[in-house]
Order: sequence, then C-alpha cells, then structure tokens
Amino acid sequence: MADQLRASQDAPIWNAIEANNFKQALKLVDKRLAKRHTEYLEALKIYIRSRSPQVPEKNAVLLHLEELPERKPPVADIEAIELYDEALEEVLPKSGETWERIIGPLRWQCVKAQPKNEDLSLKCFQACLSKGALDHARQIANSLEKNFPKNHSYIFWNITMMYLFSTSQNCPENQKRIWGGLALGQIGKLAGVTKEAQDQKQLPIRSVQTPQELLLLDRITAAYGKPEVRLEYLQSTQLGPESIVAKGEWQLWRTKLQLMETAQKWQELFDTTAALLKRARTKDDSSQLSESQLSDWIVWEASIRSAVELGSHQYKSQVQAEIEAHLDPASGVDKSWRRNASLAEVKLLFDSSTAFSRLQLSSEEGNGTSKRVAAIVKYLRGYGKASTAYNDLRPFVERLSPTERKQLLESLKNNNVFLDVQKLGDGKYPAKQDHSTAGQITQVINAYKLRYLLSCALPEYGRTQSPAKGLVEGNCNSCSWPCGLVCKHCLEDIAREAIQSYRIAMDDDGKISQTLLKTDQHPADDLSILAAMCFIKLSLMSAEKETEPLARASATYALQATVLLESAWLHSKHNFQMSLLLIRLYKYLGCGSLAMRAYHRLSLKQIQLDTLTYTIFDRFSSLDVRASNQTSAISSKERTPLGHLQEQQDLYLSSYEKITKNSWLSFKHGSYNSIFEMREVSEKLSNSIAAAMSVIESRKISRLTEPGTPLTEISHGFDLLPPNMEFPESTFSDNLDYESFPNFETSIGPRFEQLSRYIPSLSAYRCRLNLAAEKLMLIIDPSADVAQEKELLHLWLKQYLDSQKQSEPARAKPEGMTRSEELAAATYHAVALILRASREQDQWAETDFQTKLNKYNTDLLESLEEHLALIKALKEPVPAFGNTLHALYTAHEVGRTILHFCKYVSKQGKGFVEKQKEATAKIEELARKLLQLVVENCGVVKKGLDEGGWIDKVLECTLPEAQEGGDDRAAMGALRELLDENFLEEWAGEVVESWREAVVGLSYLKTPPKA
Repeated sequence: MADQLRASQDAPIWNAIEANNFKQALKLVDKRLAKRHTEYLEALKIYIRSRSPQVPEKNAVLLHLEELPERKPPVADIEAIELYDEALEEVLPKSGETWERIIGPLRWQCVKAQPKNEDLSLKCFQACLSKGALDHARQIANSLEKNFPKNHSYIFWNITMMYLFSTSQNCPENQKRIWGGLALGQIGKLAGVTKEAQDQKQLPIRSVQTPQELLLLDRITAAYGKPEVRLEYLQSTQLGPESIVAKGEWQLWRTKLQLMETAQKWQELFDTTAALLKRARTKDDSSQLSESQLSDWIVWEASIRSAVELGSHQYKSQVQAEIEAHLDPASGVDKSWRRNASLAEVKLLFDSSTAFSRLQLSSEEGNGTSKRVAAIVKYLRGYGKASTAYNDLRPFVERLSPTERKQLLESLKNNNVFLDVQKLGDGKYPAKQDHSTAGQITQVINAYKLRYLLSCALPEYGRTQSPAKGLVEGNCNSCSWPCGLVCKHCLEDIAREAIQSYRIAMDDDGKISQTLLKTDQHPADDLSILAAMCFIKLSLMSAEKETEPLARASATYALQATVLLESAWLHSKHNFQMSLLLIRLYKYLGCGSLAMRAYHRLSLKQIQLDTLTYTIFDRFSSLDVRASNQTSAISSKERTPLGHLQEQQDLYLSSYEKITKNSWLSFKHGSYNSIFEMREVSEKLSNSIAAAMSVIESRKISRLTEPGTPLTEISHGFDLLPPNMEFPESTFSDNLDYESFPNFETSIGPRFEQLSRYIPSLSAYRCRLNLAAEKLMLIIDPSADVAQEKELLHLWLKQYLDSQKQSEPARAKPEGMTRSEELAAATYHAVALILRASREQDQWAETDFQTKLNKYNTDLLESLEEHLALIKALKEPVPAFGNTLHALYTAHEVGRTILHFCKYVSKQGKGFVEKQKEATAKIEELARKLLQLVVENCGVVKKGLDEGGWIDKVLECTLPEAQEGGDDRAAMGALRELLDENFLEEWAGEVVESWREAVVGLSYLKTPPKA
C-alpha cells in the first residue's frame, strides 16, 4: 500500500527505505518537514521509524500511534492515515483489536471531515470491514446513506451494518437490542413502502427491491421481530415468495412453509402446498413444466403433515390424487420429480395409518404381505437402481413392526423384490446377469443395505436401549443363532454375501470399468464398504487383550477390513469413504505411514482441512511423529505430519482475509445473505476444535523432532486461537465432518463413524486440558528463560486454577480421554498446584501449607505410579498397535515433563525448595523409572520387528485356516476367493514395513541424562 503513495519528490526517501537505509530516510524527511510541516510527512516519518528492527523504537512508534485518535483536529489526510496503518502492521502484525482502537477511529474521523467524498468513504468502509472494525464500518455506512440519499444500495448497507454489529462479540450487551431494533425498524419501514406501492415494477428508492433484500428482511425479523410478523411478510403478495420482488427465490418458499407448520396453520399450509404441487405439473404456454421445482420434497412433506393434522379423509384423498397425477405417464413430469411423488405415497401410507385408521384399507395385501411392506417393495422396484433409495426408505423401514420387518427381510433374502434377480437362498452366487449393469448392481446394494438395517443395525440399536437385557445371551430374531448386543452370525453372513456379490460385479471383463471416467467411483463400491463395516464391528466386539496382537480376533477382522478396502480402492481410487475407513484402521493397527498414505489419497482442499484432518491427526503425535505417506511425487516437507499440520494452519491464517474480501464484494453486489453466511463460517473457524487439535499436535511433534528448539519459539500457533481457550467457559466450534463416513445404521441411533471408533474421539474437554498442559510446559521449559514471560505465565496459571475451582460443581464428565490421557491430566494438575504453591511466599510459613503441599505431592506420586503400572501391563507389544504406541508416547511426554518440573522447582525460593526437596527426589525417581520402562518397551518392539517371518504372520492373521465346524469363518472364504495372492503378499509387506517405520519414530523416546 505504502508504495502507492510515492510522489516524484518523495523518490529519494522511498529509495532509502527500500535500501533499508532508515537513517538516511529519516534525515530526508526531517529536511522536508523543516521547510513545511504536513500530516503526510509526519506519518511518513512514523512509518520509517516503524521499519526499524530495534524494539525501543517500535515501542515509541506504538505510543505515538495510540495518541492519534485523540488528536485535535483529527488527521484528515487519507494518505497519512494509510501510512499509519502500515506502521501499525510493522509494529504489531495482525493486530485486530489495536487496529480497531487506533486506525478505525482515524478512518471514521477522516470520513466525518469529508462526508461528500464518496471514494474516500468507500475506501475507509472497505478497510474497516476487512479489519473487523464493525462499529466504525457501521458509522461510515450511516454517513454514506445520509450523504448520498439517491443511492439505494447505501440504505441497505446501513441496515446490514447495524444488524451485523448487533450480532458481533464486540457489541456491548446493552446495545445489541438497540442496534438490532434500529435495523428492524428501518427495514420494516422499507417493507411497508413496498407493500403500499401501487406499481410493483417501479418501486421508490427507499423500498425492498431484490430477493436478497427480502432475505435480509426475513433474517432481521427472525432475530429481533415477532414470528407472526415474519410470516405476515411472507404471506403478502408484495413481499412473499410469489411477489415480483422475490423473483422465485426458493429459500423464501422453504421459510414460509416452515413458519406455517410451526404456527400450526394447517388449513393454510394444506391449501398452499396443494396449489404448489398442482403448479409443478401444469404446463406453461410453451407446453413446458417450468415450475417443476415446486414439487420439492419439502412441499410433499408439508402437504402430508397438514393432511394428517387436519384429520379428515378428504385431505388424504386429495394428496393421494395429487400423487397419482404426478405419477401419470402422460403428465410429462420428469423422473426425478416423480420419485418425490412415489416416496410421498410411501410416507402418506405410513403417516396416515393412525390418523385415518377408521378409514384404512385392509392392512394386508391378498398374499398376506403388509400394505406397508408392499409399499416399500413397490418403491424399491421403481427406484432401486438409484443410489438414494436406501436413504429414502430407511426412516420407513425403521417404523415397521417386528412382523413386518420379518416379512421384508424374507423378501430381501429370497431376492424376490426385483423381478429380474434370481434367488440367493440356495447358497449359490447370484447370476452374473444380475450385475451386468450399474443399475442392477445398485439394486443389489440397496437390498443388502436394507438387510443390514433389518438384521444388524436395528436389532443392535434396540438391544442398546435395554442394555440389561441385551447383555444376556439370547437367540437373534434374524438368524436364531445365540447373540449378545451384536450378532456375530448376522454380520458374518452380510459380509460374506456382500463380498461374493462384489466379486461377481467386478468380474465383468471391464465392461463397466471401461465406461467410467478416472474420477468416477465404481457402482459396486458400497458392497466392499458394507462388508468392511461388518468386519470393523466384529473387530470391536472382540474384547480379548491378554494375547499377542496378531493372535486376537479383533486384529484378524481389522486386517480383513483393511485388505478388502485396499483391494477395492485399486478399482475406485476416488472413493472418499474407503480412504476414511482405511485411515481409521491403519491408526488402530499402528501403521502411521499407511494411514498417512490413505489420508493423502483424500486430496483435501480448503475447508476440508478444518473438517476432516481430525481423522488422521488427532493423537498423531502418539502414533508416528515422522510418518510419510510413501508418495515420492511430493516434497519431503509436505510428506511429514508437521508439513500437513502447517498446511491446515495456513488455512486459518488465510481464510479470514478471503472472507473479509468476499464480504466487501457481497456488499458491492447486494448479496446480503452471503455476508452473514461468511460471517458464520469465520466465527466457526476462529473457535474451531480442529484448530486447537492442530496447535496441540504440532507442538507435541515439534518437541520430539526438534528437541533443541525452545518451546517459546515453537510457534505452531497459540496465535491461531482466541485467548484463554483452555478455560472451562470457552466454547469450541465442532466443525468436524462425521457425515462423509459411510453410514448404513439406523437414523435414530449413532452413526457408523461413532460406532467404529477404536479410541475416544476428539473432544473440547481434552483440547482444553491439552492447551493448559502446553502452557504449563512453557513455565518449566529449561530451553528458554524469559523472566517477563514466565511471570505472565504464572499469572495465567493462578487464573486458570481459580477458574477450575469455580467450575468444579458443574464440571463435565471427562470425555474423549484414554486411560493414558486421564493419568497425564491428573499428573499435570498436581504439577500446576505445586507450581502455584511455589509462588505463594506469603503462605509458606502457614501451618497448613506443608499439609497442602504434601497432598499435591501425594497425588502426583500416585498418578506416576499408576502410569508406571499401565506401561508394565503392556504384554506382548510386538507389533505395536496404535494403543500401545499411544501409551508409550504419552508416558514419555509425562516423564520428560516431570523431569523438567523437578529441575525447575529446585531453583525456586529457598524456603519452598526445603519443603519440597524430599518429595522432588521421589518424583524424579519415579519419572526416570517411567522413562526407562518406555525405552525398554521400545527396544522390545524394535527387536521383535527385526526378526523375520512377519509377512507370513500378517497373512496368517488376516486369513487363518478354517477351523472344523467354524461356520463363522464363512466370510473369510469369500474374501480369500476375491483377493489375488500376489496382492495379498505385497500388502502384507507394506503393513510390516509401516510397523518398522513406526519403530524409527520410537527412537525419539529417550531418557534425558541426569544433570
């Protein structure tokens, strides 16, 4: 910016600045100032001084800048203000609050002094908006409206800024209703003018004229107005979705229907939806169905809901007649919209079964099948070739009675739902022709998903709702075999048949594959994913822990799921869900480099770096701190965990700038709704739980991989987070994407992402504890000793512990914590209490001080002893799965931190050292024992993996020989027939190599020498 201000006479000054000859530049400016004093030259001098590398000079510049807003008369030269803006950036980069306090007032004062200078006002408005100085931007917008009354846009800029300011964190609580009320009042007047206008095509300047302005009216009324007024606007012919102003904005229709439903205006809602559905199938003058979108699913839902609520058979009949009209082949309605009508027929039957019970037809068809089951089968026959069919029908299948579920399951098992599919009940593979087209494969997939829902997902959810009964062994209602909360036989059965069908679908000589683009997913993918999901569930239900890792059934099932997905990925390399499941499986197996490889396949972009990085990087510092993704095509920096975490952090740094830039463009183009949408995204990113995770993990990894770097210089990045996010009252935004994981579970229970967790998920509770631990480590960090910073950290520690004490009664139950993490948290809490006691010199002489200190030390020793016992309990740690690696890394960090703590407290006040000396010796001894035990376990893992035969062991674990009478191994036979032997051996070799690479990461876990 500053380089744009150059004038020919200033060229020597700017040349000196560019040469970093600031002394010469100052001399030239002083020479010019001696001849003539101007605001510009004075600002230029401050700017030159801000470029100085000397801290005292920068402090002096900041003091000068702090005084500027109070100057009388105010600075009126915009070029001078922009130089001050640059000077502040040099002194305090990215200083949002300071900018708002110093530069914001200067820009507003400049506009106030020249209100008729439109270009100046726009420039200052944009600057204030980009820096988040919303109050100053609001004042400038108000000035623009007053001084340029013929500009329609400025009227809505002012209203938008008042509302935006009222919803911001910077607006005082006692002013929120004031500014929100003013925005409501002003836009309400404009709405009134629009309603009263005689000519809706020639509206006055001060009126609502565009769809975006209508959306703004609705948003402000929703926040500060009354619901009935909001609905009144949407029902009016001048401001509603059918108005000339609305131009068919669909969001207004959605809002209107939702408000009518909330207000329980059932008759009006029914009449409105009936009219919309009729219009959707009515041809225009050119014989086109130009309003087909009016038969959106939300319209059908509202129509059926209102018919049910009104309770008369005539309404049901009218909806049924509308459905039939849409399904009439002569209607010309497109298949995608007819699908909505067909699904509405299913919904009408289910929703009206009680409301119109006295008028209901027989509950069974002539063949004894329930009418509700018949409706589901009919829909499947019509739309089973659509990948959405399962999600369409799932809510209705969940509402079937036990008898009806059994009927549907039998139909699906016998394969008589689709007329062109042969029976599977004889145990043979489906006929090849059943998989000859993508549509037929999708039919088979939808049938398997429904079978999984009926025989596995729904019964499991039902058992979890009555755990006392579910834990008792009983016979499964689906297969009659003994089962507990999860039916092993049903899962094996689904997995076996899904793999068999997948094998046949892929054995088509490339008929389907050759028609796919490189970025397309194979239509049979969901068969392999469904089978893998069954294996993952079987893995999680196998709880044995006393045997060596590769002797456990849980490992066998996890490896089977992994190899199946890796095999399927070769045919569908852009399948997102396969890679997500592989990341989770490889992390469980302790294969950090392979997890990284699967992560790299995702090719995450932009916002996905916030929503999906948790899948790999949560706890990655306790998996493999040096893992690469085994892809040589990218740089080594990008292949490290730190490189990926830095990429994520760059997103947070750049997103704010992009959002503010786009906000300005939205103002320019009158796109008011997008301003608020971007604002919401910005607020979520600034408090993102994934950002906290990124900071925590990058700092943990850096401590191991960059041991010589002082913690104060590891900048991964408290500056990314709002202050004090470790305090109990802080709020994290959970932006994490759980829905990209495959999910064929019941819609009323947990998603598969939740059910497939091998370890607790990322949580706000754990993030707060980890952030507090990071700051605690800064206090005792021996690599840097900055007295002023340590004093501030001790002040923080006191405030933090006070906040913990105040929130203790309402403290949340620990969530998202492994046992290792719980012990670490207990250790760090005891350390924090001792550190605070070390600074309370006025209490050292009190009689109960030693008692309190002894209690803290006892708690610390107990947590260390428990941690020691936890590591001793690691039996047969070869190969080291994820839980073993996590325990070793966490224990090492605890032990190392405690050694730093012991060294730090030994240098505190003499009176405290004497009271603490004996306990410190015991604490240090335990910490060294813990570290030594970690090192010994790492040696056992390394020595074990140096031995040969591991590829064979992996293969034996993945596909063990079938046992006599072992029917539960049937899925294994199907898997064995699917997989190529060479592929199996190559994959097993990659697994073993990944374990060995993880051992290299364990080499960072060392015991520091004694001082």
